[in-house]
Amino acid sequence: SNHKLYILETHCQRRKQTMSRYNISHETIINAPITKVWKELIAIDDWSWNRWTKLKTSTPPKEGVVGKLLASYEGNDEWNEFDFTFGKVSESEYLLSWMGSVGPGGCLFSGYHTMRLEEVIGEEGKEGKEGETSNTTRLIHREEFGGLLAKLGLGLPFKTLDRNYLLMNEALKECVEGKK
Repeated sequence: SNHKLYILETHCQRRKQTMSRYNISHETIINAPITKVWKELIAIDDWSWNRWTKLKTSTPPKEGVVGKLLASYEGNDEWNEFDFTFGKVSESEYLLSWMGSVGPGGCLFSGYHTMRLEEVIGEEGKEGKEGETSNTTRLIHREEFGGLLAKLGLGLPFKTLDRNYLLMNEALKECVEGKK
């Protein structure tokens, strides 16, 4: 048992070097201006489009604000609850991030989640006149996992999350594109 504790402590000390092969990344093109997409994304109290993740806080998203993340792995209103803290939230960078962890410093498990928007100009988006805003936005949706459990593929249903993050992207796209 002392040997197991030593292995855990050693892992925790080297955690920064431990990236998971289960990291998730999806990019989706949304046919709407970036400001319109941001308005839907940042309105966490009204994520009616999102059947897989809810972020519950007493205040609007802001770095350091803590809350409860509700995850429905099958999108069926059966929710698992996790503690989370907002990371960087930046309207000028169109970035919403949050994180959660288990164990000292996240040594057992950690997740860093980002949803970032980029204006698409050029081939993928419609070519606009100088100074005109693009009507196309790229949603970059990622989560990086760390800690011993993630390294072993334990702690969360990673394949299900991978599917759900893509479904979230597609649902946000459908929501925004459907609004006039």
